[in-house]
Amino acid sequence: MKKYFAILKYSLKTQLVFFADYLFSLFSFTIHVFVFNELWDYILQGKDIVGYSKSELIWYIIIAECITYSSLKTYKKIGEMVKQGDIANMLLKPIDIVNYLFIENSSVIIKMFINIIWAIVLGITMAGPIKITVESVIFTFIATVLGVLIGCLLQIFMGILAFFTEENQSFYLVFQKLSFFVVFTPLEFYPKIVQNILFFLPTTQMIYAPAKIFSKFDISLALNLLFVEFLSGLALYTVIRFAYKKGVEKINVNGG
Repeated sequence: MKKYFAILKYSLKTQLVFFADYLFSLFSFTIHVFVFNELWDYILQGKDIVGYSKSELIWYIIIAECITYSSLKTYKKIGEMVKQGDIANMLLKPIDIVNYLFIENSSVIIKMFINIIWAIVLGITMAGPIKITVESVIFTFIATVLGVLIGCLLQIFMGILAFFTEENQSFYLVFQKLSFFVVFTPLEFYPKIVQNILFFLPTTQMIYAPAKIFSKFDISLALNLLFVEFLSGLALYTVIRFAYKKGVEKINVNGG
């Protein structure tokens, strides 16, 4: 357990070194929110759409962006380790690589807290206050943490695919496009058949569940979304373990 804590501590220190870069990412975050604030203001003209007011849509986008900006792009690191052969050295160390990568990525939860603080400032400035309760804050917090952890698992999954293909940039592009389906527009904007397809994807649960819970809080809906979000993360972790096992076998067969 001590070694995983040391990994987490080191990852946090590494992120703080590049704090200036992170501040610029917050600037990009702000630009996105500003653009959509003006866009929805022009389109809606004070009206609601699919049950969402303009204020709720902006808060939805803000929560969604909080999660998407909480990422370390670990897929790229794993891909480089595979291409350069460093992964063979990692396999010799007395540590589970999947858990190592997951703990290392979990440090982005700290980044998420900073994102949330900035998100509250943006939300109040651009969208105005939204009705919140103690329950909605608690459920949103849990859903957001789960969303960030699902994001970490997705990064690891895309990275492990490099065991089979060596290059994994294309998988990240697919992940990015699937995420965009629900970052700027809630699931309800799509036809029913598309909603049914998207709903169970990890990319959707990573973003939609926390954003929906906060912007349109209903306790029964929140419980259902949290349950599906948890199952999505568990299923993804199971797939990662299986893919990792097969990937290690492939490396061993090919001589490392």
